[in-house]
Amino acid sequence: MGNLEVITMGRVGVDLYPEQIGTTLAEVRTFAKSLGGSATNVAVGAARLGRRAAVITRVGKDGFGDYVRNALAGFGVDTRWVSTDPTLRTPIVFCEIHPPDRFPLLFYREPKAPDMNLTKDDLDLSEIAEAPLFWTTGTGLSDEPSRTATLAALDARKGREVTVHDLDHRPTFWRSGDDARRWAREALRRATVVVGNTEEVEM
Repeated sequence: MGNLEVITMGRVGVDLYPEQIGTTLAEVRTFAKSLGGSATNVAVGAARLGRRAAVITRVGKDGFGDYVRNALAGFGVDTRWVSTDPTLRTPIVFCEIHPPDRFPLLFYREPKAPDMNLTKDDLDLSEIAEAPLFWTTGTGLSDEPSRTATLAALDARKGREVTVHDLDHRPTFWRSGDDARRWAREALRRATVVVGNTEEVEM
């Protein structure tokens, strides 16, 4: 039996959020840097609550990748499965903050985010199968080889509780809405818990 209580798999990035609230990106003067990505946020949240958590993801060989690794370790997240892609950059995300409910995001993940290059070889399927909670995200299904790796990880669970699929729908990551729906259905067949907002569920 593995010693991890929570394993997440998927998107990571560096969030750059404005320190001036209610301004556009054109007007922002300074940004605050933090960890981002739904899978990463869940692992950090679990670790902060005292759970033994790890994230399966990939960063670029750059300063932002170093920041991700160090920040995860600082929060107590196991980084054994945070690998490095030598050819791609760690993604960054900019946001505008317009309370109470408008937070437009601008993703920089081109030509491809390192976490989309996760493969089955990056997976410890026995640890994934044994973890009390395993969490995947919809963005991991938006391109190969991450899609195949994500489905392989879900297959390793064999319907075990608690297997979570977070829809995490980002339309700009997908070739089409039909493609997103097709692969979401494949993940949902394998999950025991689904996470999403009203818009994502209706998608």
